[in-house]
Amino acid sequence: MNIAVYISGHGFGHLAQLAPVLNRIHTARPDCRFLIRCSLPQAEIRARLDFDFEIEQSAVDVGVVQQSAIEEDRQASIIRIRNWLGQMNEQIDQEIELLRRFDPSLVLSNISPLAFPVAGILDVPGIGLATLDWHTIYSHWLHEDDPVLKQLAEAYDACDLLLTPPMAMDMPVFPVQRRIGLIATHPVDISNPLAGDPRKKALVLFGGCAHPPYDSQALANMDEWLFLIPDAGDGMPENVRGICFGPDMRPVDLMPFVDVVVCKPGYGVLSECWCTATPVAWVERPDFPEFPMLKSWLDTSMPSAGMTRSAFRQGRWQQALEEALNHPGTFPPICGYGADEAAGIILSYMP
Repeated sequence: MNIAVYISGHGFGHLAQLAPVLNRIHTARPDCRFLIRCSLPQAEIRARLDFDFEIEQSAVDVGVVQQSAIEEDRQASIIRIRNWLGQMNEQIDQEIELLRRFDPSLVLSNISPLAFPVAGILDVPGIGLATLDWHTIYSHWLHEDDPVLKQLAEAYDACDLLLTPPMAMDMPVFPVQRRIGLIATHPVDISNPLAGDPRKKALVLFGGCAHPPYDSQALANMDEWLFLIPDAGDGMPENVRGICFGPDMRPVDLMPFVDVVVCKPGYGVLSECWCTATPVAWVERPDFPEFPMLKSWLDTSMPSAGMTRSAFRQGRWQQALEEALNHPGTFPPICGYGADEAAGIILSYMP
């Protein structure tokens, strides 16, 4: 039994959604072989998957061009996706050749449009799992008659079933959909690396995109806070601690020991904050069409507070940190285990 898995390289959220599902499938069917099609760093993929796999490490979509984790380049994105879709037929032919050698029983995608036409040509099920898709994203930026939207709609229309966890956008382009429970990476038990430090603690996370610039020296004005920042450089204030993540400690493993997570709104980090009941101080991302939906969800469903990009750049985080920490709301209950649900549904399509 072989599964070809297409994972968008646009940030880490797509991998964060699929990895728990793939781990459940492997547990249920340890004889299953996986071919991972993804451009993300292998170290990140291997840190999230509990089994051996084959990998073809090239891009399977273009996503959106990011100037930083909180700033999109709309015009560059449109140019890039036009160029990419201009070679769609050639790319499909290449994928067919690759997958015929692998001989998949099923193709799973989050949320590359290449996957579904290829699955159809190979006459195997094509299943999607996602909270956003590129047709829905670009529909906010392009006229409804644009050829980009027509090509994406045709590709996604070939999807046999789309599975949608909570915090999903409305994605009407997919003909058959099914809602599932939250999919999240859960923390493992580790000793508290912050024990003994009386300060309030903020973990600063911005996923797989370029870290947005900010005035790090301004963080010294909040000396009652300890800021945990991956790959923090030299010359940081005393209350900034650089931190390295890997297989032995992932961001979600540290969340139970911090007071607030500072981040952009995205599925991966929000699902992990939900799982660990960690409040969120979020930075606006107004150019990305997913942001209004996630902001509405944060405002009504999670202890959180927002800050403008200007406030973030200037290091004026205090208000958002304190409001998130002291928010009177509570996290909604986690209903169902989305990874188990998804794995069961996917396996039901297998021979």
